[in-house]
Amino acid sequence: MKKIKKRVFPILLFFLIVVGFYFRWHGLSQNYSFWTDEEHVAIFARAILERGKPVLANSYSTGVYQWLQYWLSAISAKTFGLNEFAIRFPSVIFGVLTIWAVYLLGKELFNKNVGLLSAFLITFSKIEILWSRQARPYQALQLFLILGAYFSYKLVKEKFNYFNLVGFLISGILAFLFHGLGLVVIFDGIVFLTLVNFKKLAKILIPLVVFLLMMIVVFWQSIGRAINIFGKTNYLFYYRVFLTHNYLLLCLLAVFGGFLLFWRKNCRELILFVIFLGVQIIIASFFLIQPFTRYFYPVFPFLILLSAFALFEISQYLGSLIKRPKYLVLIIQYLILFALVFPVVTLGHKFAFLPQPVYSLNADMQEIPEVDWKKVYNFVGKKLRENPKSILITNWNDLPVWYLGEGKLNYLLRKNNPFDQDPLSGSKLIHDLTGFNKTVQEEKKGLIIIDSWDNYIPDGIREYVKKNLKKEFEIDRLYPVQPRLWPVEVYSWGNLK
Repeated sequence: MKKIKKRVFPILLFFLIVVGFYFRWHGLSQNYSFWTDEEHVAIFARAILERGKPVLANSYSTGVYQWLQYWLSAISAKTFGLNEFAIRFPSVIFGVLTIWAVYLLGKELFNKNVGLLSAFLITFSKIEILWSRQARPYQALQLFLILGAYFSYKLVKEKFNYFNLVGFLISGILAFLFHGLGLVVIFDGIVFLTLVNFKKLAKILIPLVVFLLMMIVVFWQSIGRAINIFGKTNYLFYYRVFLTHNYLLLCLLAVFGGFLLFWRKNCRELILFVIFLGVQIIIASFFLIQPFTRYFYPVFPFLILLSAFALFEISQYLGSLIKRPKYLVLIIQYLILFALVFPVVTLGHKFAFLPQPVYSLNADMQEIPEVDWKKVYNFVGKKLRENPKSILITNWNDLPVWYLGEGKLNYLLRKNNPFDQDPLSGSKLIHDLTGFNKTVQEEKKGLIIIDSWDNYIPDGIREYVKKNLKKEFEIDRLYPVQPRLWPVEVYSWGNLK
């Protein structure tokens, strides 16, 4: 029986990884339009292919911010061509690796059964599939958070060895090179080691502190902005709604799993979950300017792990109540586990067991505009070519840079901005309605793109455009079926062809 179980787990894990890859890859080749933040990655990936580094022609760069995301996207684009599929493909790989990493952490914290069940839930979770298909660094950040937790736990659990220390540091470094939030990997690990085994922390304190100080120096501006925001925002209610309205059963199971750890005095495991979940919630709620589910998403697998632990323990307890031969009890326990998992994966439509071509960013919370920007800029690009002396005004700086090319945007709408020029696009800034009217009068022909959600558009311009300019084009969706619509309109003046 032991030999059979020893072979079964690797086979099942391999199966989940293969299926997980197919679910994350399926439909990406349709090359649906990027959403606003994805264009940012695509722009710098293209810059690497054209110039050998993530720097635009006007010398604008983002430093180390998302550095690895740019380079991996560029490598993918070099392999598959410069398109949406290629730029998104690195996240697919990180999503598949996350299945493996969750199994490792679940096996280390609990046992192989919990690890495999957690990997199963991650494989088919729609939110996990979704973020494994975006040209954003959050899937990589999630992977390295899990690995950071894994290595920091092994540093505490096992006799000290440099392999676990190096694994922990590399996880933190890679997470940091994908996103500034990657600093939490090192921070969480240090706090965990301090609370659980300070003696072991003392042995590696100097390299950890040096590394953390280096990261703070590099990201000092971002950290300073986050500190200034603290006390001005409180998004706990937002994230509570996100979790309780979409993943209530998982949350209840996670709470029960945490209670079991407390009841059994599994202090190391309980503290790890409290730190990794708690720090992320605090940062997302009090240190960031806007609430987005993607800021909580990196620690979503920790809820999955606690839930899987609770499900397995409940099935074990119920199965043990049946007085039967040992092998039969084991079968009954797995049948009970299946019966318990079934409502978790079927209620609320949060898991997919057939691959889908698209997964909406707004299936849980309505927060990211899903618009077919390719159609918008195909139309705008054609109009600009037909009217070579016309100008373009919009309220997003990266979209025209990606779709039309660098230096093609003339004016950017931005209120409450002290600068006169946008560093990314090189366009001039329009701060108010007076400035907009002056621009329209001075420029004989032009187009303006207006969306329905951006709050940086100066007051009065939206109303003026709709009342006085000619509507040329309108679109309100990316996919045939969406949770909500996001209208975008193109207006013109000067009798364009």
